[in-house]
Amino acid sequence: MRDHTLIYAVLLCAAIASGALGQEETPAEPPEPQPAASEPLAEETHTIESAQQAWTIKFEPAMWYVAPNGNVRLPGSSGAGNGETYTVGDLNLDSPRPSLFGELQLKRGDWRISVEGASFATDDRGAIADEAGQIGAVPFSAGDSLRSSLDLTTFSAAGAYAFHGFESGEMTSGGVKARSTLLAVAGIRAVDVSFDTAVLPMDSTGTPGTAGGDAMHAHPFAGVRWELEVLEDFTIDVTATLGGLPSGESESWSSDILVGFQWNPTPHIGAQIGYRQLLLGVEDGEAPTEFAWQGGLAGVYAGLTLRF
Repeated sequence: MRDHTLIYAVLLCAAIASGALGQEETPAEPPEPQPAASEPLAEETHTIESAQQAWTIKFEPAMWYVAPNGNVRLPGSSGAGNGETYTVGDLNLDSPRPSLFGELQLKRGDWRISVEGASFATDDRGAIADEAGQIGAVPFSAGDSLRSSLDLTTFSAAGAYAFHGFESGEMTSGGVKARSTLLAVAGIRAVDVSFDTAVLPMDSTGTPGTAGGDAMHAHPFAGVRWELEVLEDFTIDVTATLGGLPSGESESWSSDILVGFQWNPTPHIGAQIGYRQLLLGVEDGEAPTEFAWQGGLAGVYAGLTLRF
């Protein structure tokens, strides 16, 4: 009986051991990947940032050391006629004067919007007549004194689009060494000009008189602007525009050439210097009461650049 029990015990242990050896180890299954948090696509982010790009503002106040030039004819009368045409130099109005000049520019991407204004004034400038003549409807004799004044204001509003750009080199700071941009410019310019001359006879036998004329006109203009930014601190800009508009008995035109240099040691404040030649022409009315000036302003300027 004890032998049978021993046999049963051995068989039971063998069965248990065989089951343990035959059992295969089931490998652990990897966890199912959890869905990642949604991230905006780079392209969508760039598009949104471009659409929400803010306008930047730049203000450039300057002092323009400028001299007028050209020919002027003042209105006459039906009895006296239109008088003669005189140069600005004949009336001693061609001396350079410091004058205010400034531009406000808004920029967003490739687009620019700008407003610009300049003024010039010189008063009570004296000249002695070399020979007899007539200015406007007022005659004068040789030796008479001509006291003249000139006031000029120009204002323009324009839009510009950068249609071509080029970048070259990379700085350690991440910027570019040189950036060139070409822009198409179009806008409207207004011109307000007035001349006045008082004739003061040399002696009591003469008759004093005053001649004067003024005109205010506006006309469209178009042109190009080139900007070259070097090392992100220095900028060279060249602007050339031309425009005009005839309107019945009146007309006006302008040609503007500007070459400027800027130094921007800080992101918000810089300095500028340059040269500008603004040629202008205005005509108002018909002879013998026509007022006409074909001339302009030219000179160097210096000022600040303020960025916001």
